[in-house]
Amino acid sequence: MSRFPLLKRSIVSTGFLLAALSFASVMWLGPQEADAQSRDALAAKTAPAKHHSLLIKDFKYQPASLTVKRGDTLEWKNEDVVAHTVTAADKSFDSGSIPAGGSWKYVAKKPGTFNYICTFHPNMKANLIVQ
Repeated sequence: MSRFPLLKRSIVSTGFLLAALSFASVMWLGPQEADAQSRDALAAKTAPAKHHSLLIKDFKYQPASLTVKRGDTLEWKNEDVVAHTVTAADKSFDSGSIPAGGSWKYVAKKPGTFNYICTFHPNMKANLIVQ
């Protein structure tokens, strides 16, 4: 007699549920679509992170809007003759002062749309979209 009958029953039930959901997915979407969705999801999870170079030049962020994937690295290079910041409106990231000729790197971790400004020059505005 088993010492853990409820645990075994729970494991077996979970296995049957997962098998049924997998079968339903294939039946609903068709085998090719289900396989394509699985491949796309896997590719999104295993895609290597990218490096994005952004400029701060002529008192503007270039580009003014950028869409990236979670895990990507962004690097702002300050090509102006004065210091700037890259500061999210919601304070989720803040470069601090980036001197003329300096740069700052940030790894996009949280999905969403982030508006950012230079705290020294609030007319400088841009946004970052993290997927």
